[in-house]
Amino acid sequence: MSIEQTLNRFSKIAVILWLVAAVQSLLAVFGIFGVMQTNQERIIFGIVELMTMLLVIINAIAIMRYVAQQQSSLAFLLSRLCLYSLILCFFGDIVNRNFIQQFYEYDDVIKHSYLAASVIFFFPGYLIIAAAISYLATLKGLSKGFMITSALITTTIALYTYNDMHITGSSSLLTIITASYSVLVSILAVSAIWLLKALSWRQVPIRIWLAALGLILAMVADAIIGQFWIFGNHGQGYFPIVSHINWIIYLGSQVLIQQLPLGILQLKIAQQPVEAT
Repeated sequence: MSIEQTLNRFSKIAVILWLVAAVQSLLAVFGIFGVMQTNQERIIFGIVELMTMLLVIINAIAIMRYVAQQQSSLAFLLSRLCLYSLILCFFGDIVNRNFIQQFYEYDDVIKHSYLAASVIFFFPGYLIIAAAISYLATLKGLSKGFMITSALITTTIALYTYNDMHITGSSSLLTIITASYSVLVSILAVSAIWLLKALSWRQVPIRIWLAALGLILAMVADAIIGQFWIFGNHGQGYFPIVSHINWIIYLGSQVLIQQLPLGILQLKIAQQPVEAT
């Protein structure tokens, strides 16, 4: 099997896993799965979601093992970092399933405040990806001044939009956690620009563009959580429908970010004939 065929196989697996997650969530949205009718159904549904994410992790492991054999240290580094990020996010997903049904954890205002507890895992998970993109961009010669300036502008916008959705009376701890995380995922989204700009935009393979889209969708997924699940409906949240919509976007972002090491490997292969001349 050629390298291109192998890369396509990994990408096809990612698409299939996203479709599985999307179909499952859509069936729940339209009431075909009675997710909230009994506690047992809720738990089973959550376990199936987590199993889908486990398959995404297994695909990431397979990608890492394959990339390790292709003599591309950068692609291998990124494949490992993507895997570590996925694993951390997976633990965050477990927290978000709220199997123990713990509400109003931080105060009497925000019902689904357990979502903030998952930041313990999502924050370092996404920080790994943001740091990886920063390293890649710096390695490729992108101006640090440009990255710092864009990050500061993004931070300002993130805090402004966060303040707009924040509910007065929320605990200080919850506010600090969610505000900090809003800034991080916003910088993660702007790192998509760093990635594309560092790799010369139109010269990059489609997988790099897809990875950049995944970075943006990660922010969108968390923006939905903040606006409609944590602070929505006066702190009650629009649950469970928003969780299903979020899962479609979130898992899509994860399988797209997973394309990054494949895209870097593909880029190196495409440049090899040029380097040889």
